[in-house]
Amino acid sequence: MRTKLLQANIWKFYILRILVKRLVWPILTIFLVRNSLTVTEIGIVFAVGTIIGLILEVPSGAIADRIGRKYSLLFAQIGQALSMFIFWYADSFWGFLVANAVYWGAGSLWSGTNEAFIFETLKELGRANEIKKVTGRALFISQVATGFLFIIVPIIAKYNLSLPFLINALVFVGSSFLVVTMVEPVRSCSVEQQEIGKDLWGIKTFFSSRSLLLIGLTFSFIGGINGVLENFRQVYLDQVHLDIVYFGLIYLGLRLLTGGVGLISPKIEKYIGRRATFLLVPISTLITYLGLYVFNSLFGLFFIFLDGIQEGITRPLEQEYLNNLIDDKSRATLLSVFNLTTNLIKAAVTFFAGILIDMSNINVGFLFPTILTIVFVAPLSFFFLKKIGKGV
Repeated sequence: MRTKLLQANIWKFYILRILVKRLVWPILTIFLVRNSLTVTEIGIVFAVGTIIGLILEVPSGAIADRIGRKYSLLFAQIGQALSMFIFWYADSFWGFLVANAVYWGAGSLWSGTNEAFIFETLKELGRANEIKKVTGRALFISQVATGFLFIIVPIIAKYNLSLPFLINALVFVGSSFLVVTMVEPVRSCSVEQQEIGKDLWGIKTFFSSRSLLLIGLTFSFIGGINGVLENFRQVYLDQVHLDIVYFGLIYLGLRLLTGGVGLISPKIEKYIGRRATFLLVPISTLITYLGLYVFNSLFGLFFIFLDGIQEGITRPLEQEYLNNLIDDKSRATLLSVFNLTTNLIKAAVTFFAGILIDMSNINVGFLFPTILTIVFVAPLSFFFLKKIGKGV
């Protein structure tokens, strides 16, 4: 009986990955622009939200290790539903600031915890070695499904810009009910035996393990820098005069690319090797931002889609490397430390990129992550490749 319930966790996890997506994402930045926010103010809204998320990231992981993964995921869905209601109701900078802060605060209960939940489900089923396949499949399903939903959102927004936020709030309510039906997987150490806080919420462990630190920093810088395109992609599309109705098609294409590449990433790694597969990540990141800096036309769509390919390769890789170095006892906590590092970098990069865009233009905003990729990602990738060569 329990085996069947745990197996059901897997397909429910796939559905949950669809429902937890912020469906308003294809119009969020333009929504803020049309509500008279400057790019700097938008950068502040995104940066503050990210900072709130990172402040709560590690404590939320500790909470998940204490109260259980299921309850943590449930509270995340409820909080994100609330944030969408606030976005729908608000009409000023401060209202949107609060809404995004609530979203990221609730999201901190999701990040790290959902990865721990599915990994421990697979481990109890004796299928822990399938984590990359399941992660890739979840990525594919969620990206493709939300991609098609993203087509509808801009069309609705064309006639009522705030309505998609109300719809998204109701979707998060639905995901809350789905979480209630899931089963908490067993860990090798019970919740009562956890000693949360003994190791500064896992930060000491994260920074004292050279392999974990190198892997964490490498993927954190890649994910953090990519926050610029994530947050200001719509500003670029608006500047090259693409109608908002077509934004959904762009996001669908990105989801199809990211999900498809994520699904076949194990085959890519098997065919070209671990080192070559990883090397695709920093190279594609550099080409993406350099291209968006140089071109200010619809040709820039090529580089936006290249970023989707990079994301599809990155996600399964980072989950495999990180989970293989972390034990069950502190899995959610240490994955939250990784997400904290990523979000800290993302907040800083997004904030300064927003200022550069307001002072100059969108192209200069993309020059900033280009430089950061050369200065930080390139050397970290070099040392990471050496680690891969040693069998990490």
